[in-house]
Amino acid sequence: MTQELIGRWIAETNERAFLEFSEDGSLRGSDGANALVTSWSTEAEGFIIKPSMMTLKAAPGMLTWVPKARRVEPDGDRLRLFDAADNHLGDLHRQPPGPTHKLGGR
Repeated sequence: MTQELIGRWIAETNERAFLEFSEDGSLRGSDGANALVTSWSTEAEGFIIKPSMMTLKAAPGMLTWVPKARRVEPDGDRLRLFDAADNHLGDLHRQPPGPTHKLGGR
């Protein structure tokens, strides 16, 4: 069921690091410094993130493992991220409803 994935997932240590899954299959996110725009799909292996290109800026507190995710597993309010070799990278947490941060916004 894809509804469990739809929405914005943020890192506990840096809420500017996030992945936001839309119902139309689009995905946007950030490692806390660089924008990520790609798509996702449901495959036999689970929820798969398509590869994307990003800028290479650095910033304090950025989470470089977020853009390396290729498969994700929602588990309640936690989203487990895995790389292409199926190594667990880290977890994001569902952002509660309310205002969201926009990249480059104030």
